[in-house]
Amino acid sequence: MDRIFLRELTTEAIIGIYDWERRVRQTVVIDLEIPCDVRRAAAADDIDATVNYKKVAKRILEFIARSEFHLVETLAERTALMVLEEFNLDWIRLTLNKPGAIRGSRDVGVMIERNARDLEKARKRGVAAKAAALDKTRVYVAAGSNVEPMRHLALVLEELERRFGPLAVSTAYRNRAFGFEGPDFINLVIGFDTAEPVEQVVDELRDVERLCGRTRAAPKWAPRSMDLDILLYGELTCDEPDLTLPRPDLLRRAYMLGPLAEIAPLLKHPVSGRAISALWEAFDRAAHPLEAVTIPRSDPRPPPESGR
Repeated sequence: MDRIFLRELTTEAIIGIYDWERRVRQTVVIDLEIPCDVRRAAAADDIDATVNYKKVAKRILEFIARSEFHLVETLAERTALMVLEEFNLDWIRLTLNKPGAIRGSRDVGVMIERNARDLEKARKRGVAAKAAALDKTRVYVAAGSNVEPMRHLALVLEELERRFGPLAVSTAYRNRAFGFEGPDFINLVIGFDTAEPVEQVVDELRDVERLCGRTRAAPKWAPRSMDLDILLYGELTCDEPDLTLPRPDLLRRAYMLGPLAEIAPLLKHPVSGRAISALWEAFDRAAHPLEAVTIPRSDPRPPPESGR
């Protein structure tokens, strides 16, 4: 039987059972095999006569990036069912690895095989519909304050988690005020998934700013109780009077790019196409040093071993 295979398809997801794992995206790696009549495709030399593995890979990456399962078993099962259903396949063999989950082991994960009969059983249980319903967008927001920054940033994290669910939170960094004389800013980057349109997300962020005492009438170059700026909303690009995405400052400000590279290193910039980690590596970090600080919130970074 002819097969198409993909090896080491790598992305990040909220996956795990511990509190910190519900806030920090972790790397997952996927290998898969799917059936394909190579003879028919070779005879026609036509992409429509085969399975478009680029589309399969893109859909898997989208699906996993939006997922928030606790177990790798669940993530593997739902991913396999999604591919079977959306690409009308007879079967799939999928391996899902979670590197670094066990100390002393290169990676750990599950290997499963599913077929059309398994998909039909899942449909009867409503599982396949649930797998296809993860219609969320990954959003990254820069947060900064130089007016009681510790208190206001702690409030922001509480509010965003209440409104959007689990957060990926970078280290917080101290930076000098830019464009005016004033106290140092404390900045960090936050990631979350949402089904809300970008306009609604903007409204939610403005509401959180108001809770911190921010007024939109305040001068631009002045102390801030809170700045919440969307850096990325999925792959959306726009240039509107009140919103430009990706945010241009992302590639110019160390306190935006560095923290984003910390929590989403494999994410690709929608315009440049380069990974955020590569953009950060090329950044003139010596000219823009970052001083890490601690805000009053439990550390979202992983302990030495997660176990799952």
